[in-house]
Amino acid sequence: MRKLFAVLSVLIVAGMLLTACGTAATTAPAATSAAATEAATTAAGTGAAAAVLTSKDPTSFVYVTSGDIDTLDPALAYDTASGGIIFNVYNTLVFYDGDETSKFVPMLATEVPSPDNGGISADGLTWTWKIRSGVTFHNGDPMTPSDVAFSLQRGLLQGGASSPQWMLYPAFFGTGVDDITTLIKEDDSLVDDRDSLVKEDAATLKSTCEKVKAAIVADDAAGTVTFHLAQPSLNLVNMLAQTWGSVMDAKWVAENKGWDGSCDTWQNFYGMTSAEDPFTEIENGTGPFTLSHREAGVENTLAAYDSYWAGAPALKTVSIKYISEWGTRFSMLQTGDADIVYVPVENRSQPDAMVGEKCQWDDAASKYGDCTVTDAAQPLRLYIGRPQTTQQDVIIYNFAIATSKDSPNPYMGSGKLDGNGIPADFFNDVHIRKGFSYAFDWDTFISDVYNGEAVQSLELPMPGMPGYDENAPHYTFDLEKSAAEFKLADLDKDGIAAGDETDGTDVWSSGFYMMMLYNTGNTTRQITSEILASNLAQVNEKFVIQTLGLPWASYLAAQRAKQIPIMTAGWIEDIADPDNWYQPYTTGTYGLRQNMPDDIRAQFKTLLNEGLTGKTNEDRAATYYKMNQLYYDTAAGIPIVLQTSHAYEQRWVHGVVRNPIFPDFYFYTVSKD
Repeated sequence: MRKLFAVLSVLIVAGMLLTACGTAATTAPAATSAAATEAATTAAGTGAAAAVLTSKDPTSFVYVTSGDIDTLDPALAYDTASGGIIFNVYNTLVFYDGDETSKFVPMLATEVPSPDNGGISADGLTWTWKIRSGVTFHNGDPMTPSDVAFSLQRGLLQGGASSPQWMLYPAFFGTGVDDITTLIKEDDSLVDDRDSLVKEDAATLKSTCEKVKAAIVADDAAGTVTFHLAQPSLNLVNMLAQTWGSVMDAKWVAENKGWDGSCDTWQNFYGMTSAEDPFTEIENGTGPFTLSHREAGVENTLAAYDSYWAGAPALKTVSIKYISEWGTRFSMLQTGDADIVYVPVENRSQPDAMVGEKCQWDDAASKYGDCTVTDAAQPLRLYIGRPQTTQQDVIIYNFAIATSKDSPNPYMGSGKLDGNGIPADFFNDVHIRKGFSYAFDWDTFISDVYNGEAVQSLELPMPGMPGYDENAPHYTFDLEKSAAEFKLADLDKDGIAAGDETDGTDVWSSGFYMMMLYNTGNTTRQITSEILASNLAQVNEKFVIQTLGLPWASYLAAQRAKQIPIMTAGWIEDIADPDNWYQPYTTGTYGLRQNMPDDIRAQFKTLLNEGLTGKTNEDRAATYYKMNQLYYDTAAGIPIVLQTSHAYEQRWVHGVVRNPIFPDFYFYTVSKD
């Protein structure tokens, strides 16, 4: 699932996944009963509190992390903090089969459509979903097929570059369509521009909405929803299992000032931001938990929905607390006041000393092996060794930093090339981007932060995907090459390279000052920024980067406002396919936040469309080789590392499904001794 992520709290498996359905089952995942109670013992560590081995309350769960949600609107949410809540309060048509990333079980549908069960037509263009009856929303309203159709229609029509909807458009409207507005203007000129959209011809706007409604049709009497696709889609089920496939109550949405389903008004809700979205702070899903309490930036509390159609969860409450300071999170882990906490990789040595049970990933069996008790007196269980399918951040550059006379951008200093700031087009010079790209020290980062449990990312997609190349061109740490690139830059546009002794007004002689941002509590991103800042100062003492932490919501808002000059941007795949990696970092989410120039985006878009229409993996691989070469040549960003799992939980916790593609923890299967 896509995502930018506030913290990485689930662990990822690598591999190419191109199947549509996998094994279907007839029931949704059920809550796991508690395992046998473990012996309660204590052990005192030297200078440390005694280990706590018994849960203080087996009906409540405490998860402590560092970043709050952006929005609870499933149509807009595209970060893991938000997805983690949505995952538990809403349901989708299908759900993942345990920790499998490409096998699914029915959830709000009664079966996963396939050609074998008649759910998918022979040409792959008509999909029929049988919708479960007897399901209620948290406010008591019954769920109908019309609610299912409405929810998917609403998502497609709401669209916008910050939403996850881009993945669904090609299936319904054809390759090349990645926003609803491109059905009106193919040149993308209306993307994220509601003010211009509402001025378009009324008949055109209405017909666009009618196309969406014709593509997704409900039949309440028959209990079905039918999809009419523009082209077959291998990955449609994978996409619908994610949070943006959540079903909302159409009546409730209209009552709370959302879209009422009319084709006369949809444009007024296009490209919503979390700040204006009426569903950012509230929910009314069909999931196993309800949002019972929310204190922004402090805590979200979930309560068991006792009328859940698949049976009430074992946990009665789940408290998700937001604490940016590691010492406090660690103390809560030590005292047993938290069941799971977010552990930055550089702090692993402390909980490692508390591990009493180890679950090692078995690569041959593609699962964690039997867990082994290593020290009965210690309270934590460790899951280790599973390869990820996550980019643990990419450093990306803003080609045209947003600023204005009325609202100066504090992150770019003076806003001029005078040694006290940078101009808005600072990163539009490819030599500047390459100079930065040669200044990151991967070996130090992997050794000091990951203790060697990571490797340098060579390209954006994961190993095993079409086009992945172990010999792909990539940047390495080389301060001499970094200096050489800076000396080739021409930021003052006088036709003289910055390193020429006659040019006393360019970047090499004047230097620069800017801020590099990270989300507060994510110390791994903070260290990333500090390593880059330190190395650039070695290249030229006049190169100054100040690091700055912002709360997660503020960090996202500054990204979306295109104000951050240089930032770290992480991604968890929505589906295991190279398109799901290249699109967000070139033409989609991050490419837009980078203000990537139209000519570069156009080159990427041509290759993306070519990759999507490839008939074989060999055809697609040839395209993605070219895609990676272009990403390297333009120095659009620096992939950093791929890591393996290293995750902890209290040993009294049971039933956590460690599916690498989950946005965060799914609490329905969890129980405690």
